[in-house]
Amino acid sequence: MSSFALYFPGATTTTSSLAGALSKPSTVRLTVPSPGLFLLTFTGGETPDNRLTAHFLSAFLEALEYVQAKWEAISDGNVEGADVAKGAALVTTGQTEAGSKFFSNGLDLEAAIADPEFFDKYLNPVYAKLMRFPIPTVASLGGHAFAAGFGLAMAHDYRVMSGRRGFLCMNEIHFGAQIPAGLLAALQSKIPSAKTIRKVVLEGHRFDGKEALALSLVDHLAPAPAPDPAADKSDGGGAAKTLEAAVRLAASVRKLASKDAWGSNKDVLYAPYLAILRAV
Repeated sequence: MSSFALYFPGATTTTSSLAGALSKPSTVRLTVPSPGLFLLTFTGGETPDNRLTAHFLSAFLEALEYVQAKWEAISDGNVEGADVAKGAALVTTGQTEAGSKFFSNGLDLEAAIADPEFFDKYLNPVYAKLMRFPIPTVASLGGHAFAAGFGLAMAHDYRVMSGRRGFLCMNEIHFGAQIPAGLLAALQSKIPSAKTIRKVVLEGHRFDGKEALALSLVDHLAPAPAPDPAADKSDGGGAAKTLEAAVRLAASVRKLASKDAWGSNKDVLYAPYLAILRAV
């Protein structure tokens, strides 16, 4: 991995308190494993389970805009030594050290409901940005993705999930919460089966890696399910190996962005769902 790192919000090179009016810790770290391959890591700096707070989502959106600007500079020929023909790709991940359990545990629901602007100002713009992003995006799910965190994973183009740890689950039905229209749009954009979406939304089913793969909620499992519990403990549930597989997938599809039609085609492909995200 590259030694270069930027922390968001504020695009600072340190993990100290952020510049400007924001005085909360960074929540997203950008590294560049190789030219044109961008890695955004959720640091757990605000909440250890990467809750989608207003602060987190602001940082994530800023990081996405930074990466998009870098790609636009590459595609315009304004980055010396960059090869636009190789394209680019983005990988996102939760923490990968041993014991890490979450990609994202969803919203801080009480705070979200208390803020009348939360969904329009913070959550929906992140979903929409990912669904329109001009280069391939891969979510590395080395741990749980619950509720709005599940929606965040589905807003990506591809998902790689650990076969050893983690569930995908929309658990709102179990505590009587309505799923916001924007979150449902992010889910429906990638889950065409009415039977599966019923299982997700109305049954609050917990999908492990094998079931998620069988239903095309994810594209790959890595590493494979552990043959015994000791193997699972030896690599911390496989989060690091899941990330390695996600980076390999990103490297294999990055050229598809080289002609600069990836994002515009997604605008057409996901138009009905993007309209909901803009309207609600």
